[in-house]
Amino acid sequence: MTSFLLYLYTESPLHAGAADAEGSLNLPIQRESTTGYPVVWGQSLKGALRAAGHNAGWGQDSLDRVFGKAVQRDGEPGVNPTAGLLTVGDAQLVAVPVPTLRRTFAWATSSVALSRLSRKYARSGLPGEIPNVPTVPHDRGVALDEVWTTSEQVVGPCLVPMSRPRTAGELEEWAERIASDGIGDGSALSHFADKFRSDLLLVGTSVMDQLLRECTEHAVRVQLDPETKTVKHGPFTSEYLPTESLLATVLTLRAPQGKDSERNTENDAEHRRLLRKLFDGAVLQVGGDETLGKGLVWSRLAGEVPGE
Repeated sequence: MTSFLLYLYTESPLHAGAADAEGSLNLPIQRESTTGYPVVWGQSLKGALRAAGHNAGWGQDSLDRVFGKAVQRDGEPGVNPTAGLLTVGDAQLVAVPVPTLRRTFAWATSSVALSRLSRKYARSGLPGEIPNVPTVPHDRGVALDEVWTTSEQVVGPCLVPMSRPRTAGELEEWAERIASDGIGDGSALSHFADKFRSDLLLVGTSVMDQLLRECTEHAVRVQLDPETKTVKHGPFTSEYLPTESLLATVLTLRAPQGKDSERNTENDAEHRRLLRKLFDGAVLQVGGDETLGKGLVWSRLAGEVPGE
């Protein structure tokens, strides 16, 4: 069994739609019922990853083995006693970009988000010591760069008292690890990785709750009648997780079972190779509004895959 820690970094606003409308929002994003944190449920993400494999030219046999057979193919229901070898977890929030009066924007994270990420590193079995998770009072924030700690800071709709963390090394380790593993230092993203190292803000629970409700993007749209060019449907409002958001999930690839152990070992190695090639540094399509350019995400696999 091989586990991968997969980061998703949004290139364009991401809409993974929830089932029901919420207040004035006709099409809200998926959120956890307990925390209100934005999330991409595993069942939604798995379909997007399967589509990425198909678009990358995977053979039908590899798609069926790794992701399970499609519900319907060639006009007949797919029949498969398993769900495929790949288990896809929920993509949970790591950090969200928020508008500020300094440096245009910063990333906000919380002890909850970092604690969950810490558990993902532990589950993935990646080498290296996992940093401790720093804490902060519920109505305050901490940051590494002194430009954020000289006074209260306007962070989204909040006025947040900011200071240096008592254990600055812990936050610095997380900023470095997330920037390196989740964003990367390639030419297209190196500026944002460097900015993340200096502009990561750890905020308390009360601040984070408000930011996650008020710093998503809302788009009001209508559908026109093709003949009269008048409004046929709408207006309706869609919610998006903003560009530069960062999420993470754990993918688990189970070893193939069967009597032919040598062939199964070869298949397992091939599946790992395909997944690494597909997800490490690629741009994937996740969520709705694809024809509007939404839902593009940069994907990165953290660290080395055990067993390779």
